[in-house]
Amino acid sequence: MLLDDSDLRSVLDAAAFLASDPVPSVEAALELLRTLIPCTSASFNDMALASGDFRYVIVPPDEEELAARLKPVYDRVAQQHPLIVGAQERPVGRALRFCDVVGGAQIAETEFYREFFEPFGLRYQLVIRLPSPPDVIVGHALNRGASEHEFSDRDVAVLDALGPHLAMHHRHTVDRERERARSAEADRAGGWVVMTVRSDGVVEDSSDRASSGPFGSGARLPASIVELLPSYGEAETEPHFHDVDVGDEFWRCAVHPVPVGPTVLLVRRIGDETGEAAALIDLGLTPRQTEVALELAHTGGTNAQLARTLQISEGTVKKHLETVFRVLMVDSRAAAVAALRSIAA
Repeated sequence: MLLDDSDLRSVLDAAAFLASDPVPSVEAALELLRTLIPCTSASFNDMALASGDFRYVIVPPDEEELAARLKPVYDRVAQQHPLIVGAQERPVGRALRFCDVVGGAQIAETEFYREFFEPFGLRYQLVIRLPSPPDVIVGHALNRGASEHEFSDRDVAVLDALGPHLAMHHRHTVDRERERARSAEADRAGGWVVMTVRSDGVVEDSSDRASSGPFGSGARLPASIVELLPSYGEAETEPHFHDVDVGDEFWRCAVHPVPVGPTVLLVRRIGDETGEAAALIDLGLTPRQTEVALELAHTGGTNAQLARTLQISEGTVKKHLETVFRVLMVDSRAAAVAALRSIAA
């Protein structure tokens, strides 16, 4: 179907918005779709089918609690969803309705419809799949209730036209999260490998592109690191830091949860820190104060993050850092980190 001049202008304006800097939020992109194609609700979905790792953003947001409660139902009956089956079989970037796929006309007879769609009051859906790894479906879904009507050919044409621009917006969103995590670690000790990782431990992308080791693209992370990753339903927002054994080596991990999609994980090998500790003890710090100081130097973490990593209270961390600041003759966290790294260099 050819779009009329008004729709073409709307698509061009939407494409310009999706490509704007700074990158619009996922919520803003969904609200844009709802403006162009009227619907009850819209969602962005990132689903790793094999592991059940399902991340999403819904607008309006008041349905997120219901979606979380129905997640186990969705895991059980998702393969009854004709648009998921159709999206796996059709080319990426083509919009689909129930009436476009085999089994779509019988959607109301399925357990999926009764146990997942009906609680939301939904009857019709229009989806578009974006480029994604095998066994992962990433895309947008627009929904309408039973009292409304099926999405039109015009609606399909608009979403088709926006497909490449939505794919680019998603790529920029993922890149932004990776860069945000990379920037957060930029002033810390160097040598970080930056990855995007699924909750099942599969590395989707890695800055260590030449490696065939445990941190290269497509690798599965060691179990000691996988257990650190957030899984579905865990409302993590702050980065956290851990030291783990990988074979006969010791690695520091910085886990940066993201709202939608794979977690950003940074790892770096930890060398022999005996010399660093000795230098700080020579300045008058106790072994425990030295441990807190080294953790601050290596991660730059907040008091709460240091407390979690070292398994001590925040108050104890604060007390030890006061002594560290006094011994180093500094009065700010940034100055303390710089001084500690200078000593360790």
